[in-house]
Parts: sequence; C-alpha cells; structure tokens
Amino acid sequence: MDPELAGPLPAALQAKLDALPTRPGVYLMKNAKGEIVYIGKAVNLRNRVRSYFNNKAQSNHLASTLLRAVAKDLEWIITDNEVEALILEANLVNRHTPRYNVQLKDDKHFPYIKVTLSEPYPRLVVTRQSGTQKSKDMYFGPYTNVRAMRKTLNLLNKIFRIRDCDLKLPLDQPIRPCLSYHLKRCDAPCANLTTPQSYRHLVDQAVLLLKGRHRDLMQDLDRKMRQAADADRFEEAARVRDQMRDLEAIKEEQKVDLGGDQVSRDLIAAARTGKLACILILEIRDGYVSGRKHFEVTCPLEQDEDSIITEFIKGYYLRQGPDSIPRELILSHPTLEEENIQDALRGLRGAAVDIEIPVKGEKRRQVNLAMENAKLLVAEMVGRRERKNRQSYMVTALQEDLGLATAPNRIEGFDISHLSGTDTVASQVVFVDGKPSKKDYRHYNVKTVEGIDDFASMREILARRVKRLIDEKQPFPDLILIDGGKGQLGMAVEVLREAGKTDQPIIGLAKRLEEIFFPGQSEPLLIPKTSPSLQLLQQVRDEAHRFAITFQRSKRKKHIETSWLDEVPGVGAKTKMKLLRLFGAPAAIEAAAETELARAAGKAVASRIRAYLEAKGDGKAAVLG
Repeated sequence: MDPELAGPLPAALQAKLDALPTRPGVYLMKNAKGEIVYIGKAVNLRNRVRSYFNNKAQSNHLASTLLRAVAKDLEWIITDNEVEALILEANLVNRHTPRYNVQLKDDKHFPYIKVTLSEPYPRLVVTRQSGTQKSKDMYFGPYTNVRAMRKTLNLLNKIFRIRDCDLKLPLDQPIRPCLSYHLKRCDAPCANLTTPQSYRHLVDQAVLLLKGRHRDLMQDLDRKMRQAADADRFEEAARVRDQMRDLEAIKEEQKVDLGGDQVSRDLIAAARTGKLACILILEIRDGYVSGRKHFEVTCPLEQDEDSIITEFIKGYYLRQGPDSIPRELILSHPTLEEENIQDALRGLRGAAVDIEIPVKGEKRRQVNLAMENAKLLVAEMVGRRERKNRQSYMVTALQEDLGLATAPNRIEGFDISHLSGTDTVASQVVFVDGKPSKKDYRHYNVKTVEGIDDFASMREILARRVKRLIDEKQPFPDLILIDGGKGQLGMAVEVLREAGKTDQPIIGLAKRLEEIFFPGQSEPLLIPKTSPSLQLLQQVRDEAHRFAITFQRSKRKKHIETSWLDEVPGVGAKTKMKLLRLFGAPAAIEAAAETELARAAGKAVASRIRAYLEAKGDGKAAVLG
C-alpha cells in the first residue's frame, strides 16, 4: 500500500470525519485546491464517508484508493430522507461535474423541442435548455440526432399548422396573413382567423405525438373528422383525414412494431470498455420504438455497468419533466438504489413508475437487442478516440523528426495551381492537432504574376498571408509547409526574412521523392514512408493540392461557360468548346495565330474571330495576322 495512504490524515480532515452526522445526506469531497472531485449520497453520512478512509478497504476498492489520495477536505448537506438525498446529489453532480463521478457527456449542445405553453398561441421552438419544473412550457428531448429533430419539427408545423413566427400574440390590430397561411401551414392567429381554443387544440395534438401517444392522437382526429362530416363541414373533415394519412405515413416510416402492449417504456442498456461507456435508450410508445438516443459516458474510476446505469438515471431522468418520464424503465443491469430512484421518479411523474430487469421473455429479448446496439456504439466511440490519439501521436512524431522546438499543433500548407499559365490560384489549408480545420481554409487569386512562374506566385501569396497575420496581430502557425522544393521554399523564406520572421518554422515537401527541404540546407531530409510524421505531411500537402486545383477548375469552368467567344458572330457552342479543348483557355485562343485557328476550326471561323477582335480594338489583332 502507498505509504501516503497508510499515513495519518490531516488534522482538519480528521476533525471533519469525527463530526460527520449519522443522518441521510450528500457529501462533497474536495482536493487541495478546494475543487470538488466527488459527490455522493448516503443513508448514514458518518458510516459511508469514513469508509473511504478505512485502510482495510483500500486494497480492493479502486474508488476508495483514488479518493483517499486526492480528498483533502469535505462538506456535507443533511436531508430528511434518502430520496431527498438522491435528488440533491443528482442536482449537485449536474452543476459541478466532479472529476471522479460518472460523467454523462455534456449534452447542453443537444437540442430540445420547446412547446411555449406560456404563450396564448404556443409555438414549437428549438432550445438548448431543458427548462425547469416551475416553467409552464413543455420540453421534449434532448435529441442526439439533430437532423431527425428538425424533420420532426417541420412535420409537426406542417400537419398541425402551428405558427413558426416570433410575433408576440395577440396583436392590438390584426395584420395581413403571411405566406405560411396561404401555404396552409398556419391558421394565421395574427390576423384573428382562428380562436385561441381552436389553435390550442392543434398544439395539444402535436404534444400527443411528441409524447409518443400516437393511438390517442389518431382517436382524437378520427372523432373530429366524423363530427365535421356529420355537421356537413366536408372541407374540414377532408383536412383532418389528410392529417391522419400523414401521421400514418410517419408511423410506418419511422417506427418498428414490437407487438407489445401500449404501456410507455424506455429500454436502457449499458456497455463499457475501460473508462468509456455507452448508454442506449429505446423509447417505446404505443407498442412501437418511437426513438433511439445514445450517450457517451466517462467512467474515471472504471465503474461497473450497475453503477453507470444508476448514475445515468439520476443524472438524466431526474432532470426531465413529468411528461418525459415513462411508465416503465426496463434495464439491462440492476440499479444500486432501485427503491429510492423509483420513489423519486414517481414523485416527479405524479404517477406509478416501475423499474424492471427482465431475465427472460420478450422484454429480455428487447433488452438484449439494446445491449447489442450499445456494444456497437461503444466500439465506435473507442475507435474515434483511438483515431484522435493517433492524430496526436502523428503531431508528436513530426516534432521529433523535424527537430522542432514546439509541437506543430497548427500547420498551414500552401500550393499553386494554374492551366498553362492562366487562371493562376493558390490554396491555404490548415491542420489543427493533426486534423483538417476547413473553416480556416483560404483561396487566393494570384494578382501580380503573368504566365508560368510558381516561384513568384508563391512569393506573392505567402507575402499576403504574412502581412495579414502581422496586421491582425494573429499568432503565426507552428509550421508552414510549402508544396515544392528548394525554389518555392527559397521564395517563402525570403518573404519571412523581409517580415522579420526568421525564426518561423517552414519546410518544403517535394513530391517526387518525398524530400523535406529546410531553409539554408542543401541536402533534404528523407523520412521513411511508413513514418506517421511523413504521413501527416503528405495529408497536408495533398489537401492543399486538392483545394487549389478544385478552385482553379471552378475558375476555368466559369471562363469556359462565359467568355468573349460568346460575342463572336457565327461561332456556336460546339465550335467554342472545340476551340477551348484545343487551346485550353480563351486567352490562348486570343493569342493564337490565324493559321492555327484556321487549322482548328476552319478559315471562316478564324476570319470571324479576327474581325471581332479588330472591331473590339483589343490590340492583339496584329498577332492574328
């Protein structure tokens, strides 16, 4: 055992341990900096917290060992009972996200659908907040699949004609209906063309669908359709019928029939590999799988699946509104606090909530299916992390192979592209931590260079980039990569010298032998082709080349599609394309001798082109003669 763990505790901490009450509550462990590192709950605070500092338990309890090593202070909050302690613990963990608690991947970026019931004419809006229990508004989510959420929102607005504007209704004076009304996507409450009661009924129907109560919604619509038909309101009846057809289409497209009862339930499965776990939720409503969510969970103490599911339920469901808590939770692993969690969920839902861990039958089959999905997802998460770690390794390897003082976390690559000296362009690509940062990519039009001169083009482009970095007081990259050999690199080094940036790391990468050139060194560096550092440089160089040539082609296409050739009388599209294929660009056609044009497209076409240029006063007609 670590001598530090076996030794006496600090006097202040020991005094707090001695003062611990025997009542239920929540305890907060802090490190030497006063940061909260772990939050837990207990029926008996004294017994639970003191067990972390009992040396007898540390040989086989990883959590105790770690917390014993880092916990230098503690606080506690007593509660009336264990259920209150459980809810308080969930709230505090969500607020402080301690290092050693099971951590649900921060879902604040996941959107919710908010039904603004606090407004006279409610809307369906996207929000990043989950709301509070005191709010009159209703929240559904979080939606990990943003595209599916947007599609759902669009369908709800379309089927139920819910307004998507942000007007504060009702208005003092009605206004003219907008396009949404004429497209039959809104009943125009802004123009007083519907009543609050009729509009609210549509919103209630949308809420039924969001809750997964498809059967109840269809029954309500069927009743409304029949009532309208009986009252000879056939247009209204037809509109409700179309709503029902759209809803049936959605049901068939998006839901999987499990052939079960109509109880709302969530299937929750956990799968873990090391310190990474995945929680998968299959939401079952009206006997159908109406949604699937998955969450990445970090387990710093490599907690088992029982602990992961326990902490997840507390962190996820105890923050939901009552309408988001299902009648049943079917789990792949047992919770450590089933009775308390069940009581807390019942209190929030205001109705019965059952937790079950099936061992056989149809529910077990469904849980096993969820488990298989969770295992696949956690394998994908591990793969993503490994790829990220590999990128970091490539950056470190490149630093070592090039002998750089700092890691090249930001690399900027430059390349030149042209077609026979025309439409010369350049590209700037950026790699951050070994991965492309496409938002930082830039295109350049070469302005001061005529014809084929890659060296001068590189000088112009790098000079413009360096000037901008200096003018905007931006940090220079950790490494500049020039696509080319000594010539292009020499021009770039000259630009840096003139700008007073002689310490800027810069290299050239020649494609033929993958030679790496350094400023002031005649001999290139050759790195094995299997080296991760060379692979990273190749990725930057190839991406710069791709980005440059794509831009150059787009410019060429634009010139081909629209040029002065379109204005020459008697030169049609086929002749134009024939000339462009032979000469490459309008400028080359303009510079060609009349005899060359005649051989390519005939004397008549050559004569027309010459006459056009002479009439235009281009100044290059003499060349054609």
